[in-house]
Amino acid sequence: KWDECAGIIDPTALTGRECYAGLDLASTSDIAALVLVLPDGADPQCFDILPFFFIPADSVVERTRKANVPYQAWVEQGLIIATEGNVIDYRAILRRFDELAQMYTIREVAYDRWGATQIVQDMQAAGLSVIPFGQGFASMSPPTKDLLNVVLAKRLRHGGHPVLRWMAGNMVVQQDPAGNLKPDKSKSSEKIDGMVALIMGLDRAMRSESVGSVYEERGLIT
Repeated sequence: KWDECAGIIDPTALTGRECYAGLDLASTSDIAALVLVLPDGADPQCFDILPFFFIPADSVVERTRKANVPYQAWVEQGLIIATEGNVIDYRAILRRFDELAQMYTIREVAYDRWGATQIVQDMQAAGLSVIPFGQGFASMSPPTKDLLNVVLAKRLRHGGHPVLRWMAGNMVVQQDPAGNLKPDKSKSSEKIDGMVALIMGLDRAMRSESVGSVYEERGLIT
């Protein structure tokens, strides 16, 4: 079902579109994921996806060998951005945000609170509207179910991005007794950071499309 939603994504053709971002930083020595979710102007219930990934350059070769995952090839193909050193350089993420903001209208950035203090302050200073996003059932269940629905209805276009496809295949979802859902990183077979970022961005895109953005009226409360 995921593969059936590939479609064709042309980032240049999407220039000027409104979008909502999900940012999952994981840890500084792991993979960071930034996913833009762009509601379709003709049908706001359809969404185009632009994913971006970041990894420490010093770990690429070892990760490729130990995990038997083609990190090196993905970096060479431009599918993952390798930042200099043995930890992710968050300045590279900020630079990419700056580039993307020149192409698209980024309304909100939803982020996992864990380890994000400094980069969030930098994003706020750059004028981005940033929204903390909990990783428990209360926050994650509605958009996780939304993701399932838009995939089954083929209302998501992701362009077949190989890294995000790999993460979609890795993801295991946890369910509580009340039927709430959320991604489970501990039980997933490998990295799922891109899917978590997608779920956060999709939440902001769907909720903001339906009710408007309160942040435009009263400002961001931190």
